[in-house]
Amino acid sequence: MGRKRVVYYVDAGGDSPILEDIHKLTLEEQQKIFAYISLLEEKGEELRRPMADYVGDKIYELRPRAHRVLYFFMLKEYAVVVHLFRKRTDRLPEREKRVALTHMQDFLRRYRQGEVSLGGELL
Repeated sequence: MGRKRVVYYVDAGGDSPILEDIHKLTLEEQQKIFAYISLLEEKGEELRRPMADYVGDKIYELRPRAHRVLYFFMLKEYAVVVHLFRKRTDRLPEREKRVALTHMQDFLRRYRQGEVSLGGELL
């Protein structure tokens, strides 16, 4: 399977909450998160613990230090990053998973309707 193209969730208004959240972090935290996202691009589904894990309902997580980056795979070649949060407990908070699921469902619905492009091309 291997290599993936990473796409960041963009809402219907054209905003990317995930990128906005990343840019609010310190430079060191940003670098760590982008390093993990680069590993996701390189290894795709082959990325495993301690770097990544499957959390259920088609959602996966990257595990850079004190943060979690939630994403899903689609169309064999894409990983769609949908949510970022600071980890405060050992378990994935249900609220954070719901946000990721809501963003995933919104992305897929708008993709099917032709409103979302992947990598600059409308598929």
